[in-house]
Amino acid sequence: MAAKRKDDSRHDASEATTKLSRLLETEIELEALLKDVRQEAKELVEAAQMVADDRLTQFEVQLEREDVELRHRIARERDHTVESIQEQSRQETGRLDELDDAKITELARHVVDLLVGRPDSRGPR
Repeated sequence: MAAKRKDDSRHDASEATTKLSRLLETEIELEALLKDVRQEAKELVEAAQMVADDRLTQFEVQLEREDVELRHRIARERDHTVESIQEQSRQETGRLDELDDAKITELARHVVDLLVGRPDSRGPR
């Protein structure tokens, strides 16, 4: 009986050693897998950062292009408005040049009367 117990004890020890060995192997495999997964995660984060950087660069380029286009449009509209005002000024100057001296004198008196506050001023006729 003692021999059988010794045999069972050796068998149990051998089985425990085998289980422990498999457990250690599994732990080593899991650590290797964890290392690989961490490396993949790091690479994914780096790739995502690169994509985000590319998108940001594209957005900045697009924004700059739109800014330039907007500035050009504003400049064109400003130039058009200035030209329109200058043309209107030339037309009004031409109209003033067509007035005779008597009419200009009459208009000037009327403006002075208005500025001074003479209520009986009738204006040019």
